[in-house]
Amino acid sequence: MNEKESTLDRAVRFTRNLEWLEQVEKVIPSGCSTLAKAPERLFPGHTPVCCAEAYNSRFTDIDGNEWLDCEMAMGTASWGHARHEVQLTVIHQLKKGTSFSVPADIELECAELILERFEGRYPSLRFTKSGADAVSGAVRLARAASGKSKVIATAYHGWHDWSAYGYYGGQTKERGIPVDIERSTIWVNKPTAERIEAQITSSPEDIACIVLCPNEWKRDALEEVVTLCRSLDIIIIFDEVTSGIRMGKQATAGEYDIWPDLLCISKGMANGLPLAAVLGPEHLMSLSGQVRFSNAHSSETTALAAAIACERLMKNAKVWPTWRDPATRIMDRLESELVLLGLTDQLEVRGTYASFCIQSLAEDNFQTDPFREFMVKKMAHFGIFTKGYFIFSDAHTREELLWVEEALLQILSDWKEIQKQEHLHSMQLSKTFEA
Repeated sequence: MNEKESTLDRAVRFTRNLEWLEQVEKVIPSGCSTLAKAPERLFPGHTPVCCAEAYNSRFTDIDGNEWLDCEMAMGTASWGHARHEVQLTVIHQLKKGTSFSVPADIELECAELILERFEGRYPSLRFTKSGADAVSGAVRLARAASGKSKVIATAYHGWHDWSAYGYYGGQTKERGIPVDIERSTIWVNKPTAERIEAQITSSPEDIACIVLCPNEWKRDALEEVVTLCRSLDIIIIFDEVTSGIRMGKQATAGEYDIWPDLLCISKGMANGLPLAAVLGPEHLMSLSGQVRFSNAHSSETTALAAAIACERLMKNAKVWPTWRDPATRIMDRLESELVLLGLTDQLEVRGTYASFCIQSLAEDNFQTDPFREFMVKKMAHFGIFTKGYFIFSDAHTREELLWVEEALLQILSDWKEIQKQEHLHSMQLSKTFEA
C-alpha cells in the first residue's frame, strides 16, 4: 500500500464541495433528492459531498479529488461507472428517441432477456422506475388477488406509506403518514421465523402477503417462513431491490433455490439508470392493469437499453458477481482480525459479498455508530470513499480490492489502539480519584 499512500499524501481540499453544500441546502431540502446521498449521511470537510464525474471504479469530486468508490451509486453501478458497452447501447437508443406514444419494441426485448435469465421460473414481468414502486406494486397485486388487506413488512421496503410506517418506528403524524396505515401493516422488527410465525398464527385469515428481504436471512430460517406462508395461502414477496443483481444471476432466490410468488428487483438492472421490475406468475401479473400498476416513465427506453446491455454482459460472465470471492475473502480476513485484536465484543462484520459493513454491537442505528464515523474518515485518508458499508463492482480490480482490505485492517488496528489509550486514561483517572 506504500505506493498508494504516497500518492495520497497530497493536501485534499474540499473548498468547492463546502461552497456547493452551502448553496444547495438553500435550494434542495437535505441537499439531495435521494436521502441516502444526502450530505447529512456524510462528513463534509472530511469526505466529498458532490461528484463531478465517474468512470469505472473511481469518481472525481468538484474539487478535483479522485476517489476509489466503494458505494457505487448505492449499488446501482454494478458494471462500473460509465461502462462502455452500456454507454454505446444507450446512445444508440437516444438517437432513436426516449419515450413514445405507443410501446417500443425494446420493452419486449428487455423483458424477454430478463425472464430468460431466470430460466422460465416466471412467465411475465412489469417494469417500473424504482424499487419502492416495484414492491408497492407487488403488494397491491397481492391484495387484489387475495382479497385481503394486511401486509407483513420486515425491513425497509421503500418510502411509501405502508412500508415507512413500521420502518421509521411507527411515527405516523410526524412523517405525514395516515394513522389508518397502522391497521393494514404488521411490522415485525428484527424478524425471525419465530416472531413471524407468532404474528401469522394470530390472524392468518387477514394477511394478504409477507414482504421479505431474503439476503438478510439464513436459508433454513427463510425456508421455514416461506413454507408456513404457503400452507396458509399468504402470498410471498421477495424484496430483492438491493440484492437481486448483486447476489447472483438469479438473485438470492436462485442462490437459495427458494422462490417467492412475486420477485422485485431494481438496483443494478440498468447500471445506474432508473429501472425496476416485478416478476411473477400469470395469475398474479395479469392483474397489473386492473390494479393500475403503472407509471408514465416505466416504458422509457434509455433505461431499457442499458438493461439490455447489462443482461448481455451478465450472460457472458462466467462468474457473477465477479467480486464474490474477493469480497468474501475480505470479510473472512476482517473477522479473523477482529478475533486477533480482541474486538469481537465490540465490532462485527455484517452482510454478504453483495454489501457488507463493520458495525458496533452496541449500536442499533448504523448512521450514528461512532465506529462508522471513524472508519469513513479514515478511509478518506486512503482515498477510498465509503458511507460505512462496502459495495463493489465488476470494474474493481484485484489491486483495488487488496487496497481496500489493507486499509480496513489498518483502521481496525488504529481503533484497537484508541481503545487501549482510552482504557489507560480511564485507569489513570481512577487512580487519581483514589489518591
